[in-house]
Amino acid sequence: MILLEAHNRLVEDIIKQRLDAAKREAIDITVADFDGVTYKISTNPTQRNLMTVSIAWRCIADFRAHNVEQRVRAIYGPLVQSPEQGFDFTLLIDLDNIPQDKKESLPRLVSFLKRNIISAPFYKLFDSVVSGGNHPQIIINYRDNETMYLRQEQDRAVVIFSINFRDSDDVVLSKVFLQEFANARKTISNAPAITYTQKEAPLELRGTQGVREGEDQGFVTFVLFNNHIGENRRQHTVEMVHLFRDYLHYHIKCSKAYLHTRMRLRTEALLQVLNRAKQKNAVKEMKTITGRTFEKK
Repeated sequence: MILLEAHNRLVEDIIKQRLDAAKREAIDITVADFDGVTYKISTNPTQRNLMTVSIAWRCIADFRAHNVEQRVRAIYGPLVQSPEQGFDFTLLIDLDNIPQDKKESLPRLVSFLKRNIISAPFYKLFDSVVSGGNHPQIIINYRDNETMYLRQEQDRAVVIFSINFRDSDDVVLSKVFLQEFANARKTISNAPAITYTQKEAPLELRGTQGVREGEDQGFVTFVLFNNHIGENRRQHTVEMVHLFRDYLHYHIKCSKAYLHTRMRLRTEALLQVLNRAKQKNAVKEMKTITGRTFEKK
């Protein structure tokens, strides 16, 4: 199965092009990403060597209490500036004053801005689990009618996705898809535990206010253990987990496209069989010995 990239490829390519360009040209580009994220990449009209990269995400307000500003500043340092109007974070890049050893890595680092932002509450939860603390539940309303819940259950971290399915067919396909995840744990010893429920929220969310339930609502629960949240693995874990909703819908759409393709091919094959079954010249004109004509049907 295809894994979605955690960084934004367009953001990375635009910055690389600007670094390699012989002539500085003014740009003002808006880039969309998963989960309603918007990037704006623009240059200063008078100083075209100064490029700003801004990000807007509806759920960043949910991160404010989880050290997101500190984490962004720790990663990007002096690049962090006061955010542009309508955006949550802004990075300022001086294209003429980038150290030579960072020219290759900087575009990729900036393209990971979304991942680095959402990693703040994950890291805070992981630190609490490792240290034996007792962190309260974190709620992230990352899409309309969809929420991510981060919980600590003693020595493990629990991530619950509330996913809204607009198409009833998606519910059926998701059940088949997620059953494969559950079966994979039988053969992969270090895989996280995964459970899926439809309509009703899992027991972990009992007593949580504002949980949406219904026929179009599904809940996917990941149970992460110490081998998933250690210092050397947590970044990879965040990349995989926070993109799960997009990963699931991507493969559901691919499955539907494949089924439609197979149905069209099958229909074309059946039409070919019908066309071959048609009789050519079904009505044939014949003559008698006297020269009179008649039609043989």
